[in-house]
Amino acid sequence: MQRSDYLNPEAMKNQCMKAVRRMKEDGKALKTAGNSIMQFAQDREIESESFEALKQQLEDYKIILEAMEIANGADAADFQSLSELVGSETLDGENIFRQMENALNMKESYLAGEALYRNRMAVTQEAFSQAYYGFKANQYSRLAENSQRLYERWREKTEIFDEIGARTSHLFTDSEGISGWIQTGLSQMTGAFQKGAYMPQQNSIWRRQIKNAGVRLAMGFGDKGGEQNGPYTLWRRGMASDREFIREIVHGYEEYENYSDEEIEDLLIKLNSEGCGYVAFANIIVDEYRRKEDEFETLFGFPLFLENRSGTTYVNYNRLIVDLYCASDNHRKVWNMWQDYDIYDEEEDPSVTIGWGTTMEDRVYRFERYMAGYGKKVKIENIKCQTDEVYLRCKEEAELGNRVIISTCPVRMEDAQGEPVQMDGGHAMVVTGLTDDGRIQVSSWGELYYISPEDSDFISPEKNRLRDAYIRIQSVRFENIGELQ
Repeated sequence: MQRSDYLNPEAMKNQCMKAVRRMKEDGKALKTAGNSIMQFAQDREIESESFEALKQQLEDYKIILEAMEIANGADAADFQSLSELVGSETLDGENIFRQMENALNMKESYLAGEALYRNRMAVTQEAFSQAYYGFKANQYSRLAENSQRLYERWREKTEIFDEIGARTSHLFTDSEGISGWIQTGLSQMTGAFQKGAYMPQQNSIWRRQIKNAGVRLAMGFGDKGGEQNGPYTLWRRGMASDREFIREIVHGYEEYENYSDEEIEDLLIKLNSEGCGYVAFANIIVDEYRRKEDEFETLFGFPLFLENRSGTTYVNYNRLIVDLYCASDNHRKVWNMWQDYDIYDEEEDPSVTIGWGTTMEDRVYRFERYMAGYGKKVKIENIKCQTDEVYLRCKEEAELGNRVIISTCPVRMEDAQGEPVQMDGGHAMVVTGLTDDGRIQVSSWGELYYISPEDSDFISPEKNRLRDAYIRIQSVRFENIGELQ
């Protein structure tokens, strides 16, 4: 901390919240522009060579706009983090350094007084005077100690300021990489016009680099979340490297350490049958660590991102899903002698290939337990609300920086083209966004879908004879141990 430094957390928080609101509006505008471009490019009523050339240009613009949206979202998240990290105490460098100097000056004065009376005590022979001088010397000594403690309290404020600086030093840097590639892309797009036609350099690396940088910042550019059938699909593909890492994970857990390949395949089939809740939480873990990939690899022991042969970056969802599933499935808490214990319930599932899935209570216990096993605290809370309150509560949780798991029965969704996706039974998903028309965007089966809480099957299930229908949400928050208050 320098003498000229000054931090007013309330003013900082207000500025951050204004910036977040402004960036959210910018993000909506970018998304609208991108959607408009794609709708125009997909217009089947327009057919011509010039329109085909234009579509190539529009596709590049769509890449740029999506990258701008992701970079904008990263900066908005950093403003949110900054508002949470600045603490609640005003730190005025001028006042703090002045108080430190005053405390040291008072300490020196008290030490001089102590020395004076100890010298007088040493030269006097009179008992009463010795006692008096000793009393005064000790009094000045205590005052000097108090001044030192006062100095330390003020010095700690400089350390708090420096700690805030250290914790926030990484903010607003992650978007720099993708911003540079955006500028490169725009420059090359401008230079791609030849004789009035758009002639892009197809071998240019800026498109791939933008997508690779974007995936490291947020869900986008084809990344739509994990797929509960992904591990089984990978296993069935039969590549030795894929099967080996799956065996390694499965055999790493006591319940499955002796599993044969046939038993592993059955386990992955069962994961596909019941794994929606696990995938929802895997998506949340990825979102939490997407900009902290080194920390993720140190924590979990494998990389968050992988790269295919063409140099395209993608999220290592399958490994995380298998690890989470093997560590958590069929585990539950039991009480015995006023203590709780974790047990593995071998009888939970109806068969080796069909599972019961997870209840809300299962997810609270299993996901908190999973992260605790890696030394991280996660708080998951069931949110009680009416169906017509679900959208608002999701919005409130997002504003608090929390993630949301939504579960519905039956499944009533639609894709980006408005096509319905329906399924009986319950299903859990992670909320990935909210639309202005009241729909909730979710990731499910490796795709993005939209849920309307106002659907009649949720609002008036009795009319459709869906007595067991529901729509429920859970809040998920990663606790930062030692977070500044």
